Amino acid sequence: MPPVPYECPHCGYEIATYSEGLEALESGARCLLCGSQLQEEALARMVDSWSEADLFQEGQDRAEAEAELEDDEDLCEGIPDFGDEGEEVEDPML
Repeated sequence: MPPVPYECPHCGYEIATYSEGLEALESGARCLLCGSQLQEEALARMVDSWSEADLFQEGQDRAEAEAELEDDEDLCEGIPDFGDEGEEVEDPML
């Protein structure tokens, strides 16, 4: 089970994943949302308390989410439709 999320005391943003915790530590123990200073020791303890099983699960979840995004991107790609059809025809109301 993943550790309890670290909550920013200023904005309430929860650093809930290993990736977020590591990113916050690498940025000088700063909140990812508001940029305020966080307690580096508490954040480091939260990051260090992740088990290998939890890390693998987070990686699997992220891979599945990225696969879903790729499917959505494939649907969005194609010939762009800007709604230009029929614009050459003058509007009889004008």
